[in-house]
Amino acid sequence: MYNKDKSLKLFQKRKDILSKKNILPQELLDLAEFTFKNQVKSFEATDSVLPEEMELTPIDQVMSGKPLLARDSFPFDLEESRNLFNVLLQYLNDSSGNLKTSAGIIESEIKKNPDLPKESFEKYLQADDHFFRTFGEKTPESPRILNFLIQTSITPSIVKSAEKIYLVLPQNHTWPFGHCPVCGSLPYISSLQGKEGARHLHCFFCHTDFRFLRMVCPFCQEKKEACFEYFTVKEHPGFRVDVCKTCNMYIKTIDFRQMDKKILPIMDDLESLTLDIMARNEGFNRPTLSAWGF
Repeated sequence: MYNKDKSLKLFQKRKDILSKKNILPQELLDLAEFTFKNQVKSFEATDSVLPEEMELTPIDQVMSGKPLLARDSFPFDLEESRNLFNVLLQYLNDSSGNLKTSAGIIESEIKKNPDLPKESFEKYLQADDHFFRTFGEKTPESPRILNFLIQTSITPSIVKSAEKIYLVLPQNHTWPFGHCPVCGSLPYISSLQGKEGARHLHCFFCHTDFRFLRMVCPFCQEKKEACFEYFTVKEHPGFRVDVCKTCNMYIKTIDFRQMDKKILPIMDDLESLTLDIMARNEGFNRPTLSAWGF
């Protein structure tokens, strides 16, 4: 995800294309670019925080569905995550409009409680969305801004840990469960890869890319073909929305196999934002936020 040479070049290319399409506000694309560039720097600066004798779930239990390491037990580099948090907060504070106003409110809250970032990192690991929703009442113009700051700041450290943990798994294994084998979190997007179109899910929390079964709902494990539908939009080639009529959930799928285009899930998710709106208008739900925390 954070390969300095390849990912930065690809990100810039995709951002330039999106800017010309006018699909998303330029302010949002500029924020995404600044965030990603600094995430790459943070990833390189982050020290491995995995203990040498890290106690992971035994492999036989993992093969029965348990994650290698539960999300709330993930180690992370607090100092580097806090540094990135400060960099992003300053960027927002130097912006304008609602983002600047909300950033100012967060700064005021930190002056009252200097441990707010650390507490928020812990709440994020615990998947305590109630905490972030409640805080969002203080920043009504940008209710997910704290979640964005915390999620994007801690993710480089989480990814670094996940990459090492993932090596414990058997190679080229098709995972039969919809949750991530590394941390147990749900996927935020999927992709079809290789000539055979192998289905891969991309974890919302640790960004692990893992192979999954083609005709199974990752959210409820439904296997009946009659329960699945998908739709595409000609304005967004290479994307489709897979819906499950059993659980009423959907997941977007990237399929660039017939295109001269490379997968970059965090940008693919932004580029296909219109499909999220359409799916929700049809009454389907997405159980995760984006990789950006909103």
